[in-house]
Amino acid sequence: MESVPRAGVRSLNGDTPGRGVPRLAFDAVILAGGRSSRLGGVPKSSLVFEGSTLLARTLAAVEAAGRVVVVGPRDGQPADPADAARAAGGIRFVLEEPRFGGPVAALGAGIAALGEGPPTADTRPWVAVLAVDVPRAAEALELLRVAAAAEPGADAIVAEDNDGRLQPLLGVYRRAPLERALVELASQGGLADRPVKHLIARLAVQPLRLPSGLVDDVDTWPAAERWGIRRPEGPGTPSTAEEPEMSESAPESGNAAQPNTVQPATAQPGQSDVDAVLRAWSAELADALELGELEVDIDAVLGLAGVAAHAIVRPAAPLTTFLAAYAAGYAAGSGQATERAAMESAIDVARRLAKSRAQQAGTGE
Repeated sequence: MESVPRAGVRSLNGDTPGRGVPRLAFDAVILAGGRSSRLGGVPKSSLVFEGSTLLARTLAAVEAAGRVVVVGPRDGQPADPADAARAAGGIRFVLEEPRFGGPVAALGAGIAALGEGPPTADTRPWVAVLAVDVPRAAEALELLRVAAAAEPGADAIVAEDNDGRLQPLLGVYRRAPLERALVELASQGGLADRPVKHLIARLAVQPLRLPSGLVDDVDTWPAAERWGIRRPEGPGTPSTAEEPEMSESAPESGNAAQPNTVQPATAQPGQSDVDAVLRAWSAELADALELGELEVDIDAVLGLAGVAAHAIVRPAAPLTTFLAAYAAGYAAGSGQATERAAMESAIDVARRLAKSRAQQAGTGE
């Protein structure tokens, strides 16, 4: 598969945005339906920045668009599957299939919904693609539109951060090549759980280096707090004062199947508290390791650790989970499987091997 071009549109670096924004005919797809696992399940679209929700700010950023599709539940609330597509105020809300199928599946649903409305006299050749968690999306989109007008041969103008990383969910795409790429991917294994890099590798992409801050998103609570976004109180979003401390004592030998658990300073946490801490830690660690919006099946990973600890020896738990994750990452990175399928397969192989060792030793699982 061809690599993504690295030559960018350097004449427009955001310091001098040009004399006005060209009248670029475009529609818009806003991606707002992820699990928000790094935020403890709090919908990103409902977070409030400078008095407005991130969804409202993103909708304002595309006010010049012809048609607008939001892929995600309306107002950040869970949607009834029987009412997955709703029109309100000229904005269409849809859900991807399968639900939480990843950004490529969501983009495919958004593009399909753009074509389902009543015909119009003009065909808008560009589609703005915006993730809902970029607080300064309006400023970024202005520069992307200027660049799109200056680069008529490009299939897409995609934001690039100061470290040279492409941000495909903040860009302006030419509609026809984008539709062709989505159709091709759909015919080659489907859009669900497909890495975004598979999509942009099929397009003539021109990166646009944007000023610091314009591409920054809100993926974690530390990132939200840097924007001045307060976390709501509720399940999955413990305040700083409530975050538990790690117990210094190891579990008793009779409880070898359980990994070290987090303990509060004064009381034993309930299971929901432990789950919330593990989700938050998993999200923070994935962010630090630059793994993208990785969905971790924590129950499966901890279950594998427990099996390995009981069937082999206790230190086999972290070793087994590390090797399973390494194998899954290699398989996903080389294109052998999607991230989810690779992880499920690796956990299954390791679990079966550990069970087999236990049966041979006569200890059971």
